Amino acid sequence: MDHKVLKLKDQFPQNTGNFLILNSSNIMYFTGFSGATALVVSRVGENILYVSETNFEQAKHEVKNVRVERVIRGESVFKKICQDVEISVKNRLAIDVISVEGWKFLVKIVGGEDNLVLSGDVVRGLRAVKTSDEVECIREACRIADVGISTAYEVVEPGVSEQEVIAEVEYAMRKQGSSGVAFDTIVVSGANCAFPHGACKRQIIKDGDLVVVDLGATVGNYRSDITRTVVAGKISSKQQEIFDVVKVAQDLAVKAVSEGVKAVDVDAVARSFIGRAGFRDYFVHNLGHGVGLDIHEAPMLSPDSKDILKEGNVVTVEPGVYIVGFGGIRIEDTICVTKHGYEKLTNSAYTLQTNQK
Repeated sequence: MDHKVLKLKDQFPQNTGNFLILNSSNIMYFTGFSGATALVVSRVGENILYVSETNFEQAKHEVKNVRVERVIRGESVFKKICQDVEISVKNRLAIDVISVEGWKFLVKIVGGEDNLVLSGDVVRGLRAVKTSDEVECIREACRIADVGISTAYEVVEPGVSEQEVIAEVEYAMRKQGSSGVAFDTIVVSGANCAFPHGACKRQIIKDGDLVVVDLGATVGNYRSDITRTVVAGKISSKQQEIFDVVKVAQDLAVKAVSEGVKAVDVDAVARSFIGRAGFRDYFVHNLGHGVGLDIHEAPMLSPDSKDILKEGNVVTVEPGVYIVGFGGIRIEDTICVTKHGYEKLTNSAYTLQTNQK
């Protein structure tokens, strides 16, 4: 946890002595431990990890270079923190993210808002730039996700249920070493493909159905994300036409990825091409998002993003076209931003055709 904590200390807001981390993924980022309640990083003093009685002994065993404090049942972690660290106007407490109720309670304890400062963007920025070790975890998660997609190409056919496809791809990824799915696997078919995050309806895939398969693996708590769209059976000319549009849009956007490029400009590359192809109103979501400990994190590739791509960012590029009554087609890959361009971390085939005869 040392080098990440040092980077955080270098970016402490002015007049802050301690940084309170409450978000579970952020705590994981700095400590590698899942199951803590709060982490206090001190500018000059001892770092403190607050853990429930259930996870206290495990935290003491696993987390190094931090003082582990037990939070007993019914005890307020905020009150405990305020007893352990000095908080004042000249020694404010920075906070990553906090609920409205938590903020109001903490304000009351410390004697006013002037003693606190919300600083979530600091941690957001740190997490957005992956270390080589983090990229390696994501790269392995992407390799496993490719196996999941390959399995989908093998099992998707008329007469198979969406649920069966999910079971097979998740089993294949588990066998390859995934510690779990990166998110609830999406397999939707037919007209339901028109809904980008359509939930599995357990329906039977029919001949000629579009089938969207969106999945990810997890390695060392880091995630991957990939989508492919296939057709169960004969491919129609309209299905092929839209697939080709989405694929070109993705190719153009991926080639636009590089350090120093505005995220909004990458989104615009894909969005403009889809618009020129006549499907402007059918691309209804952002082009992509960061991937790491969470499946959606910084930076964002969207029409209103303020992010600028940096070396070490890991993002998805996932244009799609969704037409109610017809279905939808999305193609997604996980991409690492490099100094002079990009590295594609997912490498599954691009085709509407399944492996079924």
